[in-house]
Amino acid sequence: MPCQSFHLFSALPLEIRWQIWRLSCQPRVVEVSYKSDEDCCRTTTEPPPVFHVCRESRQEASRLYKTLFGTRTHEPRIYFHPAIDTLYLPRPPYMGYDDACRDFAELVTDITEVQNLALDHVNPAIRRPWETYNKYVLMQSFTHVTEVYLVLDSNSDPTPDLNKHGFLKLTEPIGDPTSISQLLADLKDSFTYEAGASFSDDKMDEGHAKAPPLVLKSKISSSYLRLL
Repeated sequence: MPCQSFHLFSALPLEIRWQIWRLSCQPRVVEVSYKSDEDCCRTTTEPPPVFHVCRESRQEASRLYKTLFGTRTHEPRIYFHPAIDTLYLPRPPYMGYDDACRDFAELVTDITEVQNLALDHVNPAIRRPWETYNKYVLMQSFTHVTEVYLVLDSNSDPTPDLNKHGFLKLTEPIGDPTSISQLLADLKDSFTYEAGASFSDDKMDEGHAKAPPLVLKSKISSSYLRLL
């Protein structure tokens, strides 16, 4: 049987134990929603497990993770590791990416810490007239993000509760590569036409605001992955 515990861990040098705790910090997709009626951010993502192992692991984790996404009336309480975590701002179900989503950077603190950003791809059949522009303004407000993930429909088991526990992963889209490439091209055209965005690498391209690189991803629950 595989060993389930390592009783000599506490005998290791402190520097090695710290390194092990750091290596235990895995990238997460941190789902955050701004609640305008409460002026606060909520998350369904659980805190990193390293915070719950022991006092030593929690101390080391506190050096790596920050509590972010506070507002004028609420202290930041969501753990986020800027170097490895992805901030995922899901599409609100009723109004879509509305004004509150567009103004996320003005309503929420510390967004300059975010390096990885994910937003939902919105099917044109249900997209509200204001969403493309609002999404583009939202993307542009994250000045330290190097690329934006546009999340397609989940390819996990559609059981409603799977994504309620914070075990989300982003993976490469499944499907015909040509169709996926065409979808990305169409999305870029939409942003260019409706929001004046430019995805050209040519620095001389004037008249359009420079947009961050877009990458298509699919959403899958890691709970589902453990069943495969």
